[in-house]
Amino acid sequence: MAFSLMGASSALATPSPGGSGASSAAAGDAASVSAAAAPRAEIAPADCPPGAPGGSTCGTLTVPENRNNPSTRTIGLPYLVIPASQQPAAGVPVLVMTGSSAQSSEVAERLAGDPSIGAAHDVVVLAQRGGSETTAPFRCDPAVTAYIGTMTTTDTPAEEMGDVVTAMQACIADMIAEGGDPSGYNRAQTAADVVDLRAALGYPTWTLMGQGTTTSVMQTVAAIDPAAVAGVVLDGFVPADSDLKGLAYAGLSAALTNLSSRSSDEYPDLPTTLSDAGTLVGEESANGIVSDPVSQRDRYYDLTASDVVTLTQLALGDPAAAESVPFMLNRVTGGETNSLQPFADVAVERLVAGDPALTWLEQCQDWQPFWSADPTQPAAEGSGEDPTPLPGLTTFVAADRICSGIGVPAVDGGTRSIPASGAPALVFASDTDPDLPSDSVSGFAAASFPRSQVVRMQSNGAASATSLDCGLQQLSSWLASPETPVQTDCTDGADRYPVIAADDVHETIRVASVVESVRTLDPLGLVVPLVFGAFAVLWLLGWVITLIVQAARREPVGLLIASGVPPITGVAFLAAAWIVVSGAIAATPGLPLVGVPPLVPWLGILLGVGFLAIIPVWRLRGRGAAALAAGATLVWIAMMVWFAWIAVLSS
Repeated sequence: MAFSLMGASSALATPSPGGSGASSAAAGDAASVSAAAAPRAEIAPADCPPGAPGGSTCGTLTVPENRNNPSTRTIGLPYLVIPASQQPAAGVPVLVMTGSSAQSSEVAERLAGDPSIGAAHDVVVLAQRGGSETTAPFRCDPAVTAYIGTMTTTDTPAEEMGDVVTAMQACIADMIAEGGDPSGYNRAQTAADVVDLRAALGYPTWTLMGQGTTTSVMQTVAAIDPAAVAGVVLDGFVPADSDLKGLAYAGLSAALTNLSSRSSDEYPDLPTTLSDAGTLVGEESANGIVSDPVSQRDRYYDLTASDVVTLTQLALGDPAAAESVPFMLNRVTGGETNSLQPFADVAVERLVAGDPALTWLEQCQDWQPFWSADPTQPAAEGSGEDPTPLPGLTTFVAADRICSGIGVPAVDGGTRSIPASGAPALVFASDTDPDLPSDSVSGFAAASFPRSQVVRMQSNGAASATSLDCGLQQLSSWLASPETPVQTDCTDGADRYPVIAADDVHETIRVASVVESVRTLDPLGLVVPLVFGAFAVLWLLGWVITLIVQAARREPVGLLIASGVPPITGVAFLAAAWIVVSGAIAATPGLPLVGVPPLVPWLGILLGVGFLAIIPVWRLRGRGAAALAAGATLVWIAMMVWFAWIAVLSS
């Protein structure tokens, strides 16, 4: 079970005399963040959070919020150290910072749990500044809710973002009023946090591990603290001088192309299929209900073509959902736009888990001022008309509007160019990462880390270095000896998450809500099957006992035997449905997003047989038998209607 660093924080954010310094200049050169007059970093012990591995030590790193602002306040960043199982550790410590603390904690647990890595290396997790576990979290729930609300209108993406910008402006104003400095949340300051933690813990050297945009933080650390960097692990490398938006569009296209190549020609051109799906939704409509986990409310959505592109990209970030994306897009192009509903929930959950408000604040300083424009369709030559905007990724549209409205200055563009590092590096490139094309990663690695090795992760959906056995094995080998060649291709992800074929599914999106109720142990979504199951099991037990008693008394049991058919078939139906569905989900986790195995509707025959077999129960004597028959009739009818609605009728 993954732990959270929430419980490891002990200090409060402390404003230094002289105010917040919100008007300070942006962070300067990543390699020369000045701390001449800012408070010094220090650590203090703290209790470890629940669920932390045994033997872990925890604390709080207190750092200046903005090292370029002499009057800055200090903020506390929780950290955790999982010691190597064999002490003294044979290898250097490994620092993990892969985005949110929840993600970093999961990665750290996998590393510590690996027999080779966990035995030889201390694993260190540091919370990223602005995260919910820190003493100065930057949250802007109104902005996130407003962004989710853009799915309820059919205005252009730029027009929809007005409420998002207003909410972010209010959150930034609140932050400044509380003594905070929004200019302190960028790559350079985060890199300085990493350097400060190493010095405070007394490590002479360590290995750095980043994922996604935090790989640029590790690239920066390798430049400003080179003697202390024994190696760098980059799980999808995004260099500091990248065009983040351009990479995202290229990554989405490449991911869909690679999914097509693995579909045995069933989905031959998924980029075109996505374009066609967006066009159809733009011309017609796509309506449904999406849950907002921030406001805890359900919203009625009305999607645009840009929403479809964005939902697809977010869904492809989860391999379990990615394997069902091709099937969903095919259904949408066929006019079945309701098939988008389960993916809307997946996309919103992934968006919220990524701390979007903090991401936008960081992007406004490190990325947005330097990325490319949204894609357009050029006007006809000589027409004098403006280019036509194409459907785009609304998360980037939101960032563009927010960054122009909150007044937080960008970093100096000249500081984005970081010299090549001499440290050895292991770089993982997922060939279906919707944010980053794997071909680009290879080129980035060669330019920024000449001593790098690249492992191409073949999967369906973004595959992280530690999520698959092959990736973890290459990481373990490399940590033991960074100069030893590793395997250049890992293919187990493609087998773990196979693309779902049309012949493998009976279409019904309603089953997704049932599976989610089972996963979250929510009885409200399972009332009918729970009542049916309890009724059938209790009836079966009573029937068995009665049968044994009457047989022992040598009383006639012919009619009684016939009356046992309903509970037997009822329990058999539940058992068969559980075995078939759970087995299918184990093999293809994304299946419930689009339907059930084709065998499932046929299991309804058992329900029908059981219902007809209630007739002999009416012939048994006594009021008890009559009550049993009446109750069974109602319960069976309810179950048959529920089953037909969830698993039989196409949706």
